[in-house]
Amino acid sequence: MAEGAGGGGLTLGNGGGVSVANGNCLSNGGDFSVVEDDEEGEYADLEPFFFDEAEAVADHERQMRREQEAARKQEQRVLAAKMNKAVIDAITDYDPKQGGMYYNRFSLANFSYFNIDEESPLEPMRYSDKIYNEGDQHWPFFAVDFLSVKIISLDIDFPIHVYGTVIARDSLDSKCVYLFQRDKEHSQLINSKDESLFLTGPKRGLVLVADAYIETDLKTKDHHGQEVKELSKGLCSVRGIASRDLDKCKIESELLATRLSTVEVEATLAIDVLQGEFYGKITARTSSIPSSILLHDSKVVGVMTCDGKRVVQLSRRVVAVCLKDKLEVTAVAQTGDVECEGTIALTPALSGRVEGELAVGSTKMVVMVTWSVLD
Repeated sequence: MAEGAGGGGLTLGNGGGVSVANGNCLSNGGDFSVVEDDEEGEYADLEPFFFDEAEAVADHERQMRREQEAARKQEQRVLAAKMNKAVIDAITDYDPKQGGMYYNRFSLANFSYFNIDEESPLEPMRYSDKIYNEGDQHWPFFAVDFLSVKIISLDIDFPIHVYGTVIARDSLDSKCVYLFQRDKEHSQLINSKDESLFLTGPKRGLVLVADAYIETDLKTKDHHGQEVKELSKGLCSVRGIASRDLDKCKIESELLATRLSTVEVEATLAIDVLQGEFYGKITARTSSIPSSILLHDSKVVGVMTCDGKRVVQLSRRVVAVCLKDKLEVTAVAQTGDVECEGTIALTPALSGRVEGELAVGSTKMVVMVTWSVLD
């Protein structure tokens, strides 16, 4: 017998169970069970899963690239640390007299990319052709000049043959600007502590905003060039104006004789012999500083004669001058027992060029100066 209600399905067993779908049931005293077909039950919150193999491969490759890049950067950091440490170790020295360790060269840089031996590429006269109109802004810097480097203490007797380097660094680029540079075959003879090293630099003006640094690496040899001794190897600093007040030109001495001044423009000199011949010395100074800078010594380069127009060979040609001062160039000529002297004074400018005639006895020379701000 079969009977349905509400469109549901009914199954009768033989005296036993009844199974009803869709919630409708009949019972004849027997056991029955109800099976509900509820598709919105326990699986209602599940979403279908789709596996995109291409996206999975791409994601894996991206992760691999991230890991490789992280490993590469870590390797670079390790290499950079090793490079920096190698230079720091090389410039760390032991002073047997003081009994301690010290830096013998400039150390305030990251040597993983900073080349401690690179010469400054900046040249003089960088702004000499710039035209300044009234009202234009300009920022002249404080500057430092080096008057002399002397051997004031020595464990051996004079005379000595000196060679090596004296290097200056400033905050423009912290790179090497040579003041003195001679190899072993071209050493300088120093007869007494009163004689200075023959400076051939700096090749450009040196600014004094942050500290400036001077490195010495000087050696001496005997007359035969056989016995070599270390004369001076070290570092000293010239305190910049950022850490002090400096309102006028000033001379100071550290381990090297240095001059600090409120010098604000760079002067690059050239001198020609127009008439006669010149044998002697040419020096430069500013009107507020009594000490002079040696530009030319005929004992070193020989007699300068006029052959139409002859350029005087200058051992150094760049000096720094305060805008409020005058640049004084003095020539002292020696002819036998007779000594003649002449001086020319030039007014500094922010840029441009100026020249003037310098007469020393029967010799006439022209002094040409190119002005530039320091930047």
